[in-house]
Amino acid sequence: MKNNFEIAKNIMSIENLKINLLGKVYSLFKAFNEDEAGEVLIDNLCDILISAYLLGEKLGYDFEEMDEQVIKKLKLQIIDKNFDGDYNFSGLERYIKGRKRE
Repeated sequence: MKNNFEIAKNIMSIENLKINLLGKVYSLFKAFNEDEAGEVLIDNLCDILISAYLLGEKLGYDFEEMDEQVIKKLKLQIIDKNFDGDYNFSGLERYIKGRKRE
């Protein structure tokens, strides 16, 4: 019975993180539409990043593993250049690699 309780608790945690993540994405878009100050935007962006990392952890990935996957995706973006516009993929890759040394 204890295992069932733990499974249910874990599922609820995952669902709460998914709801939180969607809510923060909604808040971010709402802030864009209302032309909010930069502090509101960065607050929502930070909450989205935190929720994404915590959700990944609940799904069985550790933070370092997620960073490694982000670096792989950034390298692909640098090579493929699929995005229109000027994005700093290389700078983000260097930043993530640099914080691993700390």
